[in-house]
Parts: sequence; structure tokens; C-alpha cells
Amino acid sequence: MADAELIDFALARRRIVGNSPRMSSRFVSIALVAAFFVGSSGAAYAAEEDEFDPLKVDVVDAIECRLDPGTYTGFAFALDSEEAGYKARGWKKQESGNSFLAQYQLPEPVTVAGQATRTIVFSSSAIMALLDGDPQSFAAAEKINNAVPGGAKFLGERLVHSESETAEGMKITSTVKRVLSNVTSHPGKTLLGCSYTLEIED
Repeated sequence: MADAELIDFALARRRIVGNSPRMSSRFVSIALVAAFFVGSSGAAYAAEEDEFDPLKVDVVDAIECRLDPGTYTGFAFALDSEEAGYKARGWKKQESGNSFLAQYQLPEPVTVAGQATRTIVFSSSAIMALLDGDPQSFAAAEKINNAVPGGAKFLGERLVHSESETAEGMKITSTVKRVLSNVTSHPGKTLLGCSYTLEIED
């Protein structure tokens, strides 16, 4: 993320959450960043990124952790827009059966971890492919350990990239992680993808 974007975001964050001590070291999700980028405070960002086209972002690049958090934000937040949203991509929105996941069917299959799928899901800060099989069958190749061993639940991640910069006296850390999990709403399936997050510290 460019310095100018970091500064704009840092200043907007002060306007959004104020200077409350409770919020001073708050974890900030991509959803909050996106709200700023498209809100009334997003003029500076829009001016700098006026050539950004969400439709040019490859969904496989997003799943495979090849984006930076700023690019992912623009891509993810545009999904509900008329011009560059999921309909413009030919995606179909599906019921996920899980209030924490937004699910889409792609017009053509993509290949992730050697498996073809047409179904992807989004959480608050991650995009994941829905694959057949148990997460343990992917864990070794992905170099991801289960953080909750001993049961049917699998939840793991691997750090791909983390970078910290200072803007207007605030430390802003952008982090990209490979994520692997399963959920009870999708039995027999694995969620494999990438999370993109930002953390702000005064």
C-alpha cells in the first residue's frame, strides 16, 4: 500500500473511531477499510486510484495470496456494485447456510491446490475456494498446522507477508495469510484461500 493511501486511511480512522483508548489498538478488518475508501472521506483515495478496475483482478490471484490488502479491498468491496460487481463477472450469489460466509458460483471452474471448483466464499477479511475433501489432506502441502487439534474442526493459517509502515504517528501493519479450515455448514468440504487484514496502532 502506498504511503499516501496509508496516511489517508490513518486520518480517516481517527474520524471513524475517534481517540477512545478502547479503540486505540483496535484490529481493523478489510470491511472497515473498504467503508472508508468508498465513503465521503475516500476522495483522495479515488483520485489516486482512479484507474483501478476491480474487474481486472483475477479471483485466483486473490485466493492464492498474490494481492496486497489495498487491491483486495477494492476488489472485494466492488462485488455489490452494478458496474464491477459479481453480476458483471457472471457470478451467481448462493445461499451459504452460514451467516459468516457470502457464497458465489463462478461461470467457469478455477483450479486451487490442484482441484477444480466453481464455488468460492468470502468472510469478513478472506476469500476462499470451496474444495472437496478434508483439510488435513491439504495441510501438509500448504504447510499449515491445525490450531485446534484433537477434533473434527480444522482451523489454520500460514503467514505469507506482513509489512508495517508509519503514517501520521500511527503504525499500520498489513498482513496476508494463507488460510485453511472447515465449517459445519459445508460438511465434507474444505475452505482454502487467503486473508487480507490491516492493524492500526497509535
